[in-house]
Amino acid sequence: MSKATKILLADDDKDDREIFSEALASVDANVLYEGVEDGEEAIEALSDAPNRPNIIFLDINMPVMNGWDVLKKLKGDSTYGDIPVIVYSTSSGEKEKRTAFDLGALCFVTKPDSVKLIKAMLEIVILKVKSNDVSPQLCREIQRLLRQA
Repeated sequence: MSKATKILLADDDKDDREIFSEALASVDANVLYEGVEDGEEAIEALSDAPNRPNIIFLDINMPVMNGWDVLKKLKGDSTYGDIPVIVYSTSSGEKEKRTAFDLGALCFVTKPDSVKLIKAMLEIVILKVKSNDVSPQLCREIQRLLRQA
């Protein structure tokens, strides 16, 4: 039996976590979801979890520990450094995108403004995770989807 697919979302906005969770459940109810509200909780969730996430969605602007600090910590730790991270933010600035890639993020996604787009994005992510094909191609497919919207 294959291990369940798990997604971790670190985002301080409760509504965004709820929308993400509901969208994910409607796309694939078998995917395990964990939502945390700050970077410190994200690190704790990783160390406490019996099974680590297949992919992490990470907001930038969070209290306690921001997304940049989490990303630095994850990519500097051999235990978690190989977990793909998608920076998931309301920001769309080139500086933030460059910083995300420089720190080791797989992708930078400006949060979609509709549940339909979130679902479509998650369908791509889940398909790639389940087929063990999490690569920069995943990012290109998400960006293409969001540009077409």
